[in-house]
This record gives sequence, C-alpha cells and structure tokens, in this order.
Amino acid sequence: MEASPASLRLEHYQKLVSIGRELVVNHDLASLLNQIVQAACELSDAEAASILLYNENAKELYFQAAVGIDDPLMRGLVVPLEGSLAGWVVKNNATVNIPDVNADSRFFSKVDQASKVKTKSLAGLPLTLHGKVIGVLEVINKRDTHFSSYDIEVLNVLVSLAALAIENTRLFQQSDQIAELVHELRTPLSSISTAAYLLQQGSMSPEQQKSLSKTIYSEAQRLSDLATTFLDLARLESGRVSFKPSDFNLKELVDETINILSHRLQQLSINTFVEISKEMSDLHADRDKIKQVLLNLITNAMKYNKPGGNIKIKASELKDHFEISVTDNGIGMAPDVVAHLFEKFYRAKPTEESIAGTGLGLSICKTIIESHNGRIFVESKQGSGSQFTFQLPKKIIA
Repeated sequence: MEASPASLRLEHYQKLVSIGRELVVNHDLASLLNQIVQAACELSDAEAASILLYNENAKELYFQAAVGIDDPLMRGLVVPLEGSLAGWVVKNNATVNIPDVNADSRFFSKVDQASKVKTKSLAGLPLTLHGKVIGVLEVINKRDTHFSSYDIEVLNVLVSLAALAIENTRLFQQSDQIAELVHELRTPLSSISTAAYLLQQGSMSPEQQKSLSKTIYSEAQRLSDLATTFLDLARLESGRVSFKPSDFNLKELVDETINILSHRLQQLSINTFVEISKEMSDLHADRDKIKQVLLNLITNAMKYNKPGGNIKIKASELKDHFEISVTDNGIGMAPDVVAHLFEKFYRAKPTEESIAGTGLGLSICKTIIESHNGRIFVESKQGSGSQFTFQLPKKIIA
C-alpha cells in the first residue's frame, strides 16, 4: 500500500531527526558529506546527489562528495560561478528547481561529461551558515517525474542540518590538525633553538660551530618539508585539489619516476627491477597523483633499504583492477609498526632519528589511492624487507 502524504511526511521528518543526530557526532568530513548526499537521494527519490563546497577566497566551487555518479575523480572538480546553476545558487543564496536543465542556459554541461550522468531535472539548494553560503547541495533526476515543492521543503531541513554539521566538522578538524602540526614542529624548533643558543656562547671550537650550523640547516629543512607536505595533505583531505583523470601507460610512468630518483639510487648502489607487461592496458587515473604515490613508495624503499639492495616494481592486470607493488629487501618492520604506518606523522621509533622524513608521505599515498576508489596495504617482515601494494579499479564506481 502506497504511503499517504501525511504518513510520508512523518516518515521523512523522523528520518531527518535521525540524520541530525548522526551528523552531530560525525567529525570526519568525507564520511559526513557522503552521509548528506545519501540522505538527499533517499529523501527526494533522486538518481544522484552531490555537494559542492564554496571557497570564498578563490571564488570557486568544487565537487567534494557525490552518490549515483560513476567517477570519483570528480572530487575537486572546479565549477565556475558564472555559467552554472550551482554558481547561480551561491551568488543569489537561493534555491533552483529545474524540471528540464536542457532548457536552462545556466546549466554547466561539462559536469555531465565528467560524471557520465545525463542530467534531466535538477534542484540546487544553498548550504548557508550565518548568512554566508558555504556550498551547494544538488539532487539530480527525480525518478519518474521532477522535484516537487515538498521535496524542496524536506531538503531545506536537510541543508540546514548539513551546513551546521560541516562547519562544526571543519572547526574540529582544523583544531585537531593545528594541534598535530604544532606538536611536530616543536622538536625541530627545539633543536634549532638549542644549537643557536650554544653558538652564542662563544666557547665553541670551529668543528663544534660547523656541527651546530649543520644541525640548524638540517632542522630548518625539516621544518620546510614538514610545512610543505602538511599543506599537500590538507589540500587533498579538503578536496581542494582537482583530479585530472587521463589514460596513460604505467610502464612509461614508472620509468620516468625511476629516472627522477636515479642519482640517489646510484649513490646508494640500489638496483631497480621493473616487471610490467607491454600488453598491459592503460590506466585511467590522475597521472600526476599516481606519480606522487610511486615517488613516495620508491623513495621509502630506498631510505629503508641496505646499500646494494634491490627494489622491484611490479604491476599486473586482473579482471576488475590493476595491482601495483613496490618491494624492497631492506630492514623491514615489526607488526606493531605496520599497524600504524598510514597514520599522519607516524614515525617508527627505531629509525626516527637516523632516517629523515615527515611521517606524512604514506598518509598522502593513502588519500590519493582511496580518492581513486582503490586501496593500499603493506606486508613486511623485520630484517627481510617490505612490500607496498596499491590497487586501482578498472571501472571506477562511486
């Protein structure tokens, strides 16, 4: 028996109360936004939904979460304020409800090209907090008809809850990230401060002065690397990095990456072996981001290897995904180290002082691979080396 309007209204508002409770306790931005778009689809009976966040400083809208859209590499896709329905929603702080987008000149058709979804009907609502628009919620293609005034009424309640939850989550994450960064900055700053103080005493020999100067320089470099890498990760996690998918040859990319690191590889007398079939299909992904992952993994395999050691880069094409691994025969890791390896700022205690690093490289790799709907994992045995493997789907499904 089909639900009457009154019972449907009660069901929707009960669901909104439940969603409101869930949003309040979720402080993971990606998970929170996925909850919101899922709820928007269910409440409005839409085929797809997305959230675009607004960067007021850059005057840009960028996709951050979507459901019912095939390509997760839309994450970070920039939508112009001019010539788009979402841009109109931001500039006017008002809702649009378009039964046929093809009849509306404001529709930004490049989104259809990127998402591989044919948009027919669309409703866009501003996510507003303290009178400022922080983003747009869009629902696409109402099943069997177009979005009604009742759909808009229900979605208005959802966006009110969503805007507050997004802002609270951002504040929570910012305070958490700042605390993490400040904690990590304290060690190099302390080293620099101590070395500078000792240099001022005037009783240092030339050799001691040279050693302290080296300490100041290396710790200053460490601070610079930490700040740069942290900003890279913060941009990735916020979705403000645009993914640019293309088809490319993996073997060529691996050779290019090894060439970049060739000088250091020669210095350490480390041998590289590449096992990638010439018949392997092209990957469809963001080439620069996958290159960043390979650079991180091969650099780690160098740093934690032995002089004269080996690094093997292998790729295979399976039924529904590609699998790429980077294996070394270096020092390896204990199970308790492996368990924390992809955490931000994590450095294994035995090698923390002797091997330079920020503790952010593997977090960046994980974020990039998961943004491609892939997965990354590691197998390692202390004294026998490590193998990092990441998988990328052939057909990316959101």
